[in-house]
Amino acid sequence: MRRALQIFTAATLALTALPGAPVAQPAGAPTPKAAPPAPAPDAAVAAVVEGVQAFYADAQDMKATFEQTYTYKIYNRKQRSTGKVFFKKKRKMRWDYLTPEVKVFVADGATLWVYEPEQAQVFKRDLKSAQLPVALSFMSGEGKLTDEFNATLLPDTADGHKVLELIPKRDAGEYQALRLEVDPQRFAVLASTVIDPVGNTNHLVFSDVVTNAGLPDAGFTFTPPAGVKVLSEPAR
Repeated sequence: MRRALQIFTAATLALTALPGAPVAQPAGAPTPKAAPPAPAPDAAVAAVVEGVQAFYADAQDMKATFEQTYTYKIYNRKQRSTGKVFFKKKRKMRWDYLTPEVKVFVADGATLWVYEPEQAQVFKRDLKSAQLPVALSFMSGEGKLTDEFNATLLPDTADGHKVLELIPKRDAGEYQALRLEVDPQRFAVLASTVIDPVGNTNHLVFSDVVTNAGLPDAGFTFTPPAGVKVLSEPAR
């Protein structure tokens, strides 16, 4: 379950490198170390950042097909998955993993549900006590991308897509960098990579992306099926 949550968190970050608001640290948490001030972005970087922000600020909901490759650096091993992802403001998200095994992750704005049918169990987590709001907050359309990240442009891909590298200004804990492959015309994110502190990478490629489809709220609710074990995170 822990590994599934780590992969999900990385996937969420990969999808949600969008403008968001800082999330308050829990009481007693150490103060994050301040990053060195970033140099002023040049015009090319600023144009891509502003384009990405504007594209997603206008998106009230989104759905897409995804292919995910999670690479474990120490073992040089890859885990590949495919499925569908759905997002709706504010902080509602659903990942339906279809291969290699069925899993469902549903964030309804207050609770994260993780359903693993093969194990006949559901894991329930309060989003307020998890790291996930750091990722989910980026879907709210609040704030500016440059408030959270230092942005640079890497060389374009062979097919002319822009590659935006984002380094968090605050200690993010679960990741050290995000790289976004961006359509230079629409500024939609076509692919993304999250790099965690030990060098594991989570790469996602998105296809069949549709925004403002009018997704119903009912798709972001979850009721545990009868007979499955529900495991809850202890209260903090």
